[in-house]
Amino acid sequence: MFNSLFGRLLAPARLVALTFFLSSMFASLSISASTDSAPEYQSEDWQLINLSGENVRLSEYQGRPVLLVFWATWCPYCKKLLPGIQKLHEKYQKKGLKIIAVNIREDWKPHVYWQNHEYTFDAVLEGDEVAKTYGISGTPGLVFIDPNGKVMSVQSFSDPEHPILEKFAEFYTQ
Repeated sequence: MFNSLFGRLLAPARLVALTFFLSSMFASLSISASTDSAPEYQSEDWQLINLSGENVRLSEYQGRPVLLVFWATWCPYCKKLLPGIQKLHEKYQKKGLKIIAVNIREDWKPHVYWQNHEYTFDAVLEGDEVAKTYGISGTPGLVFIDPNGKVMSVQSFSDPEHPILEKFAEFYTQ
């Protein structure tokens, strides 16, 4: 009984803490419409091969918000997260959000996995070195990058409904 009552009393505090975290994460952001040349892309550039065998460079998406999702076919938490990432992609891709799934620590066939699940956002292969540049050591890992290439946040969660996903997409695709 005590734990139940205590849990109900703390629920609003957790919501306030999450709201504060999200607010503080995005509070320092500024978006300016300038006719001057675009600022230099701030993220470390990298190039990987996608599932179609084509080269993909992060800097190709300068001017767009990018969400990197580090995943593996064997990861149960990725299996939970990726359907929510697909929904986010469907909702925000036409507004400019770029989602790239970066396959890491793989021991199976990501091509088959991707095809079986009918995901339509981009996936690149052999991203272990890229993961290290962001401090990603496990799956799933998420990296939120603003349109200028600034890494806004590095996270690890499997909740496909995590509020930071929608907040990031909404903020940068208005």
